[in-house]
Amino acid sequence: MKNLQNKVLVIGAGAWGSAVSSLLGENGCEVFLSVNDADLAVEINQNNRNSKYLPNVVLSKNIKAVKGFVNDVDFVFIVVPSSAAREVFTKIAQTKFKENTVFVICSKGIEAASLKLLSDVFEEVVSSKNYAVLSGPNFAAEVANGVPSVTTVASASKEVAAQVIAILDNENFKAQYSENVRGSEVCGVVKNIIAIACGMTDGLGFGVNTKAAAVLKGVKEIQEICKALGASADVASAAGFGDIFLTCSSAKSRNNSLGKIIAQGGKRDTNTTYEGAVAAGLISELAKKLKLRLDLCEAVNKILSNNLSQDQIKKEIIAAILK
Repeated sequence: MKNLQNKVLVIGAGAWGSAVSSLLGENGCEVFLSVNDADLAVEINQNNRNSKYLPNVVLSKNIKAVKGFVNDVDFVFIVVPSSAAREVFTKIAQTKFKENTVFVICSKGIEAASLKLLSDVFEEVVSSKNYAVLSGPNFAAEVANGVPSVTTVASASKEVAAQVIAILDNENFKAQYSENVRGSEVCGVVKNIIAIACGMTDGLGFGVNTKAAAVLKGVKEIQEICKALGASADVASAAGFGDIFLTCSSAKSRNNSLGKIIAQGGKRDTNTTYEGAVAAGLISELAKKLKLRLDLCEAVNKILSNNLSQDQIKKEIIAAILK
């Protein structure tokens, strides 16, 4: 265990927030995990567990569940749904953190009202450039269990990124620096849409040729969005190809599973958040705004937004992939 003795606030006690907290705790940080659920707070503090989101995982003993924010911290990790990001950013702006506190945006998504990336919303609301973006490929349970993993820490400031990397790295977890903040964010959003498409190819009984074609099409659409937003279109990174591979190839991915369910005529679990389903609609809106043609993203959105037959789904997917 490292002896860093940094104080870290993690906002969001879902699977990923808890996994990040446990990783940081095992690395020697004093972690304050902001929890809204009183029963969950008790479970974390008394049993070092989050049975709702990370069953069969024992969390670091260096985690203390708290209500609200602790402001005397060196780092703040923001791990909330994208729909809650502006509200959380506003609370951060209203909290008196230390001048040199580093913020890490772990949330992935686009703000629905403005179609802005979360880093842009953060800068607008918090008026700080002292931040980085953390982006996979990471399944929460595997990170919490110490499975060898890599991740991307993207920031305009190499110094800020180095500070974040220093508290994340250990023998089984390596963070890689990228200056491509917007590109990392775009990959983090669109890879979930591609994963839904890949799940649909599985549900339709196609082979890996079709899945590979779907991934290729999706990567090209990521690059088109990046270019339109003035970001690097290089996807040879953990946040790029790494996260795309993870999400599109594994049945552990909720978005991949959703695509398979829809293609087989099933219904989505209303108690599960499918980031790709939300992202598909927002990316389609962004495409219109940027005057882009994104066949795969728009096909996934059309399928999810309409009660299509399996034959119709098959036609939409094939047309989108092969255009």
